[in-house]
Amino acid sequence: MRKLLFLFILICLRLSAQTYSINGKVTDEGNNPIENATISLIKQKDSSIINFTGTNKKGNFVIKIPEQREPSFLQISGDKLRMFSKKFEVIDKDEDLRTVKLEKETITNIEEVQITASPVKIKKDTVEYNANYLKVKPDAKIDELLKEIPGVETDADGKMTINGQPVNKILINGKPFFNQDGSIALQTYPADIIKKIQITTSKTKEEEFTGRAPISDSLTVNFNIDEKDNKVNLNNIMLGYGSNNRYEGTMFFTRAQNNRNIALIGASNNINTTGFSVDSFFDSGTKSKNAAINGSSLNQGIMRTSMIGLNYIDRIGGNLDLEKFSLQYDDNNLETHSKTSRTTFLPEYKLDKDSERSGNTDTRKFNFSTDANYKIDKYTKITLSVDFTNNSIDRTTDSKSFTLRDDEQLNSNVSSSWGNSVSNSFSPRIGFTKKFQKNGRSFSAYLKNVFSESKNDNFNLQETIFYQSPEDNDYRDQRSQTKNSRNSFFADVKYYEPITDHSTISMTVTYDNQTRDNEKIVNDLDTTNNQYSAYNSQLSNTLNQNSTYINPEIGYHLNRDKVSFQASMNLSISKLDVNSMFNLQNSGFQKNFTLPEYDLNFKYDFTKIKNIRITNRGGYTIPTAMELNPFRDESNPLLTFQGNKDLKSTWQNTTNINYISSNISRTMNFYVKLGFSYWENDIVDYSYFDETGKQFSSYANISGNKKLNLISNFTKTFKWNGNQLKLTPSFSSNYNYRKGFVDGSEFTNDIFSVTPRFNLNLRLKDIIDLRASYSYGFSQSHYTNYRLDKTKTSNKNLTLGMVNYFLVNNLFIENDFRFRENNNMSANFNRKSYFWNASVNYQFYKKQMMLKFRVYDLLNQRQNAVTNIGDNYIEDREDLVLRRYFMLSLVMKLNKIGGNKS
Repeated sequence: MRKLLFLFILICLRLSAQTYSINGKVTDEGNNPIENATISLIKQKDSSIINFTGTNKKGNFVIKIPEQREPSFLQISGDKLRMFSKKFEVIDKDEDLRTVKLEKETITNIEEVQITASPVKIKKDTVEYNANYLKVKPDAKIDELLKEIPGVETDADGKMTINGQPVNKILINGKPFFNQDGSIALQTYPADIIKKIQITTSKTKEEEFTGRAPISDSLTVNFNIDEKDNKVNLNNIMLGYGSNNRYEGTMFFTRAQNNRNIALIGASNNINTTGFSVDSFFDSGTKSKNAAINGSSLNQGIMRTSMIGLNYIDRIGGNLDLEKFSLQYDDNNLETHSKTSRTTFLPEYKLDKDSERSGNTDTRKFNFSTDANYKIDKYTKITLSVDFTNNSIDRTTDSKSFTLRDDEQLNSNVSSSWGNSVSNSFSPRIGFTKKFQKNGRSFSAYLKNVFSESKNDNFNLQETIFYQSPEDNDYRDQRSQTKNSRNSFFADVKYYEPITDHSTISMTVTYDNQTRDNEKIVNDLDTTNNQYSAYNSQLSNTLNQNSTYINPEIGYHLNRDKVSFQASMNLSISKLDVNSMFNLQNSGFQKNFTLPEYDLNFKYDFTKIKNIRITNRGGYTIPTAMELNPFRDESNPLLTFQGNKDLKSTWQNTTNINYISSNISRTMNFYVKLGFSYWENDIVDYSYFDETGKQFSSYANISGNKKLNLISNFTKTFKWNGNQLKLTPSFSSNYNYRKGFVDGSEFTNDIFSVTPRFNLNLRLKDIIDLRASYSYGFSQSHYTNYRLDKTKTSNKNLTLGMVNYFLVNNLFIENDFRFRENNNMSANFNRKSYFWNASVNYQFYKKQMMLKFRVYDLLNQRQNAVTNIGDNYIEDREDLVLRRYFMLSLVMKLNKIGGNKS
């Protein structure tokens, strides 16, 4: 309580400190007001940003700052405009700059341009953040920088969005680091070496070369080190050991100069971190914390992992650009244990199934990949890439389950399985792009092959008891061997022709041919010779398929200053040729599909950082060979599956509306996304249960399924005297109308869920960084043709994170507390979960060394229980999780940026 009172008094004192304002108006040479010009007040001695703001629609601005007794200078900058600068020896009164005119940028020397330190710069299609203004803790990696940007969110599956748009590329100085999704880069590169963060619409290689406007709805984030000659030497090592024989070690070495970059990374631990950052300690095994009521728990079990990787980037001879040459080897072990309680609602009764499952999996993976571009001349470019992956897996699994019908036991199953699998995949790709002297005209071709093969050898021992009909009891002791192979060839040809200065038409033809061969051989144990030699024809099968897809498409593209519009129509022509053998019976079928599809995309820019985007897509999904195959699969004694050869293709129509608005002058950011989807001839499960509780499942078409979702996020930042308070209320809601079949009868299910969330981030300069988040999730379902007409579930999530700084930031203490409550969990599960991590960190030796003492799950009460809602069931699940341990770690950072140590 005393600490809270002290914090409150401190905040009040800082709020009441004397502040002054600098105001003015920014125009261009023609006296036209400039909106979203960036105004920054910067200390002269260390170039740190005191405060910043932006101009409004009329070009006016007001920036408030505390009294300044040291020299500082004010910068005013805008896109393609020469920066204005004014120096202040002291600031002890209000200042009125009146009207400031910005001239057009005429500087061509890029080194002169780089002196600007604007916190945010708005370019034509790029938002650029000055990383120096995004304050993070001393040992942070670059993923922490992203969290400071308004509109950035990461869901329970680890998928990142910015203002509702997905992020599909993470780059370092414009190049991928091992992989384009950035999962490795985000956890290896230290935040303190980054100068700029650039967010832009993702472009294909062809769009980058031709300069054509991108049509993607995904985003690319580029972290720019931005040093002269790109001279960077990073040497980071971390070693840690703790209680219960827990350990963690990482290494990250990279050398970069000019266009050459070579990096060596390695990691080994048994604390569920798959990356290289010690920051992941606080997220270790906790990614399920944000799982929605309808979601599933992630990061289940306890993992031991080791990896080593090499990445090489270079430009050779001026024309050959080697974007990536990477080698990576992973060796992982995953121990799992789960407990599940599922209630399935049927028209006349309900089934309750309790199950437990334990497993242990060893995975060894080797991956090689390379991407290169060769520029023949300024109009012609060739791209080459190769991927090779080898996987080897050894696994064991034990499980048991009990099923009851209205509290009467129907069946039980106990099984053990063990085996191994090996798979290889090789995929070469080549692309050719030609642009012409006529602006907007281009031709491109792309070829890709995929060769893959997998082999699986598995042993299965299980016993299934049917209490109502003992004569149906099932006992198995079997060996199954499967072999799957795939050979595919893909070709894509595109031609773009301009019809006006702002519009083009495109013609595209894609061709895809895939050959798949699947073979499964099952042998029962022959007790006479104790060998697995008795061929089981009922479970053995082969499936061979050849699929050909041809897709001609025509498109129209309009790009003006404020409006962009794309429309395309295509004809999806498919041919399936399937031959199979089930239960010693040969069969085959052919299916031909000719289906029209379209895609519409409209975007209007009210300003550079305020826009609305509307997309509408309509397309078909043809059924797979397994969904069409009419033979019965009885490999699971409690579930018999059979395909449906009469299935039709599914038509899906999806509309999304995304509105984004940012206001630099008011430090506000807002976005809202509304989506609607409708399915015609949706392929759904068609199943029924017999009197023993055994399920028979197939597929059927049904029309009328639809989904409506709404997501909104608002961020407002308050700044005073070098301190900052950021408030972020957000809201998400989903409505699903599902039609399907249960126990042979048609049903409907309305599912409505809503999750309001409120985030708070308070930063008092050099004292404390406080983060808090609270969310409440509620879901309600209404059924027809069920024994139960409705269900309700809810959960609460509270997160508190705090970093306290001492001794000029050399000593900082971290606390991370999470509370979760599921109000509708069954009696066998813990409804409440408390999770508290803490660490003490001390920097020394010119901040190049750090000692960290950490406690994971301080209360030793962490749980991993979630509730999942399906069309006709509710399931509670709890998984094995990592529990309390203590760890002492040493971090060494011997970095050089340019000619200076970092």
